[in-house]
Amino acid sequence: MMTIDARGSGPFQSVRSGAYSITEPVRSVVGVALSPVADLWQGAVHYDDLARENDELRQRVAELEGEVAGLPDVQGELDELRLAAEVDFVEMFPTVVARVSSDRRTSAERIIEIDRGTEHGIGEGMPVVTGEGLVGVVILTTGNRSEIRLISDPRVNVGVVSKGTRVIGVAAGNGDSRNLVVDLEEGADEVVSRFARFETSGLDGSRYPGGIPVGRLATDSDGTELETFADLDRLAFVTVILSGGDSP
Repeated sequence: MMTIDARGSGPFQSVRSGAYSITEPVRSVVGVALSPVADLWQGAVHYDDLARENDELRQRVAELEGEVAGLPDVQGELDELRLAAEVDFVEMFPTVVARVSSDRRTSAERIIEIDRGTEHGIGEGMPVVTGEGLVGVVILTTGNRSEIRLISDPRVNVGVVSKGTRVIGVAAGNGDSRNLVVDLEEGADEVVSRFARFETSGLDGSRYPGGIPVGRLATDSDGTELETFADLDRLAFVTVILSGGDSP
């Protein structure tokens, strides 16, 4: 009978169809009644799996939200890296780009640390710049770390020259974050105008190669100053010029 039924032949086909139609209402009612029980059973059996999946989804959502929120910071960091690396005024020297890893500026000294050192060819006395201009000088270096004294530090002196008139002078840090005190040669006030651009002079004995932008001339009640081109308060990346080193 099972063989005949499976073949769907003979009178058994009509009997089976009739029985299926007669029992359909009963089966439907039972199915609806037992459906919540089945769902509850499935939920109870797979509760741990569902909870774990939900936790993983929440974690992934949080990660994506963090990535989206961090996009502006990533773009800003790329801009700062590009600014530090685009140094076109010392093309004759090799350079190393480094990240600023620590800021140790106080009222007495202006020092930062970078994550590059002797393993990357950096030595004491080497100038440090960004694409805007001079930042400082290397004063201490180890395998993968260096200390930089910023040009705003009172112990730093820089020989400068006016880009247009070739008037020379010496700029020195005064502890201020941006301005340097500058002592120009006699008669300079007659030929140098305010906002004149100054760069490193590169004279004999200088540790800085010539042609590195330093700042623009500004005059206040206390005397003549240079406003540095490089923003010394916002240094995320810098470039070390692998030249000189240990110069007087």
